[in-house]
Amino acid sequence: MKLTPQEWLLILFCIAAYPVSLRLPPRWGWEDGPIENAQAAVLLAGCVWAVFISLRARRAPLAALARCAAPLWLVLTARELSWGAVFMHPLGHSDEGPVFSSALLWYKPLVLPTVALVMAWMAYSAWRHRLDRLLIEIVVDGRFPWLPACLATLCMLGSGCAEGHLKCGIQFHHLQAEVFEELAELIAYLALFVGQYNVFPLNQASPLPSA
Repeated sequence: MKLTPQEWLLILFCIAAYPVSLRLPPRWGWEDGPIENAQAAVLLAGCVWAVFISLRARRAPLAALARCAAPLWLVLTARELSWGAVFMHPLGHSDEGPVFSSALLWYKPLVLPTVALVMAWMAYSAWRHRLDRLLIEIVVDGRFPWLPACLATLCMLGSGCAEGHLKCGIQFHHLQAEVFEELAELIAYLALFVGQYNVFPLNQASPLPSA
């Protein structure tokens, strides 16, 4: 299997994540810190790319798949930003950084129903446009992003280990664990972005009309 430069970079990022987490200051792993802000930037970039493809795709099924992907990126972005709580004044500070709580948001009771509606719309759109046929075609054509998907899964498992939800046999200092957790999530989101690009490459979009 021939790897793209982006996929090689993802592999290098995965290898470097643990040693880099030992060198970065703990504040980099804080909520609303540099790494989490980079996560939000990657997720928003994924949404923008999906919207671009949905508007410019040469094939209707590909445009429909991109339309389903765009809101998913937005939901992930909102989750990383604690549904907007990070834009409020922090409730306090600890050795793990500022403390934010989405429970204080006036619209918090609407978050779960809204996400459920978005997911229901995505499922309906996938059924209406028979996206299962497109996904099978992508797999048969060899365009399914197996490596980015596997790396994203591996990174999320690493994040779960750092959080203590999974047992991986690796001991983390609690401040270093926070940095590694955020780094692993950042690489997972980068892997998802690369995977989306493999499915929605630029040559799938119609050229802009000349002036």
